[in-house]
Amino acid sequence: PSLNLAQCVLLMGYEWRRLGGVTPEVMELARTEFASRLEVDRLADHFEERLDAAGCFFPERKGGGMKANLRNMWGRLGLTRAEAQTFHGMLRQIAWKLKSGGE
Repeated sequence: PSLNLAQCVLLMGYEWRRLGGVTPEVMELARTEFASRLEVDRLADHFEERLDAAGCFFPERKGGGMKANLRNMWGRLGLTRAEAQTFHGMLRQIAWKLKSGGE
């Protein structure tokens, strides 16, 4: 009886997230689906390539662990196909801008 509407919404959102997130009906309404493991791996490869090209992000003795951490992070995010494609586009745009700007 003492919860206001904002607290109720917050509590329901928290519990919904704890249960596993997005229902198939919501994904259908959004006209998208979750990215496959292969798509997430390609995104991780793309990020590693760009970070390697930028230099000095992966130190020699820590690089393997850092790459594993990034891949684990990408896997836990639960990206949709559209989100993965957006990240690819962002990376391409950043690389193009840096290249055309002489950096």
